[in-house]
Amino acid sequence: SGTVLGLLLYVVIVTGAVAVFAKEIGIWSQPGAYNSTGIGSKVDSVFRQNARSVDPKFYEEVVIFRNREDNLVLSFRAHEINPKTNNLEDNAVELTIDPDTTQILNRWEGFFSDKPSEPGYVLKQFWVDLHVELYLPRPYGLILVGILGLMMMAAAISGILIHRHLIREMFLPARTSKRVLSARDYHNLAGTWGIPFAILLAFTGVFFSFVRDIGIPVLAMVAFGGDQAAMIETIIGGTESLSKAQAPLASLDYILQDASKRVDGVINSILIQHYDTASANVRINMAAADGQLVATVLGYEGVTRQFMGFKPAFGQVPSVGSSLISIIGPLHFGNFAGFASKIVWLGLGLAMAFVTATGMLLWTKRREEQRLWREFHKWIYVFIWGLPIAMLVSAYAFFLTLPAGDPAWWTPASFFLASAIIIVGCIRGSLPEESFRQMTGYMCLGLPILRHLTGGTSWSEALTSQGQGAVIAIDLILLFSGLVLVFWHRIRDTESRLSAKPEPAE
Repeated sequence: SGTVLGLLLYVVIVTGAVAVFAKEIGIWSQPGAYNSTGIGSKVDSVFRQNARSVDPKFYEEVVIFRNREDNLVLSFRAHEINPKTNNLEDNAVELTIDPDTTQILNRWEGFFSDKPSEPGYVLKQFWVDLHVELYLPRPYGLILVGILGLMMMAAAISGILIHRHLIREMFLPARTSKRVLSARDYHNLAGTWGIPFAILLAFTGVFFSFVRDIGIPVLAMVAFGGDQAAMIETIIGGTESLSKAQAPLASLDYILQDASKRVDGVINSILIQHYDTASANVRINMAAADGQLVATVLGYEGVTRQFMGFKPAFGQVPSVGSSLISIIGPLHFGNFAGFASKIVWLGLGLAMAFVTATGMLLWTKRREEQRLWREFHKWIYVFIWGLPIAMLVSAYAFFLTLPAGDPAWWTPASFFLASAIIIVGCIRGSLPEESFRQMTGYMCLGLPILRHLTGGTSWSEALTSQGQGAVIAIDLILLFSGLVLVFWHRIRDTESRLSAKPEPAE
């Protein structure tokens, strides 16, 4: 049971390492320009003009932001129980507006859990769902991933307790005399260095897995008599005594200009709570500046436009709990220092995947005299290399079907079809590890080429367009990974020759 759950944990870790670049993958996979200049400073007239066409029940919360195509999005929301999931969700009316002509380009209504993904973001969303929920129905996927996170945290903590020479093993060079000894040393070396990272990722991942579908309902039941809406209002920091009396909202343009004077940065979005009432309040969300761990939120009284101060992410006043919750996201996703920290998180995530994979291989290798464990040893290799191959196949299917505008079905279908083919192929005849590695390498090398041939953003366009650096970065990561995997055996041979002791002269 431990090794079976270890395979699922390996899937979560590998997809998590990839999901660190979810935003960049979304930019890389969808052709066209990408807006990174923020919301701007003039939205008041467009907002008021379109708000009149929306049912006032959706005035409970309004979010205003710019999408990838630089269009203005007005999202009017009401917190309601979704009858499909029996969970509190946002039921919304979302308008996409051309900011120049003020023409409504698209109108969508419904619960956010039912909202279809944009074609260009299907690949990113599929890989994220694979990490977050193992592509299982909610809440079962979240619960399973949360349990795997608890296992990972327990393994890391118990590793600290049972390793008698933990510090020494962190600086122990790997032996190259025998392959098994070398694999075990590399496993111990990566594991000991990765223990703090494993605990950090596991704890923050468990928080995200359990907080929505378990934590919120339980907390609402215990402290708020089952009223999830009242609990959300308290946590987010709504107005204590709500007045339903109608009152005009102050100018959003004035509030935006005032926020820009107080904080130098890009305005990501506007949040209006209880619009069209005397209890209205406005929050301006500024992007995290260089060197900052979390974003800045400025609060304004909606009717009088009075500045109410800098708001914490949770609660009505700054607190230790709010600060801790605010940093959980940046620490889990590794985006606190931009692209550089994401590269570090990718490397550490792959190191954790290596520890998980080699740990299972060493466990089954010791028991290879038993037929069951000998067969399971082979299937571990199928998981280790089959997962990245199937993920790459889904990317190929995405780019091939994107021009037709129908990648939503083919992207996940191709992943599971590729997985089935690999499993059937290994049942009928074992594929050697070298073949898997070569296949993965060549697929990495071919993916940037296919992306370009199917209309993706070229490097020249990426260099001249703001916010398109991710296109070149992801391509380079794929090309580098492909070259390393294709020429892996030559690299290993060179390392062996360099580390071998010279023979004594006769």
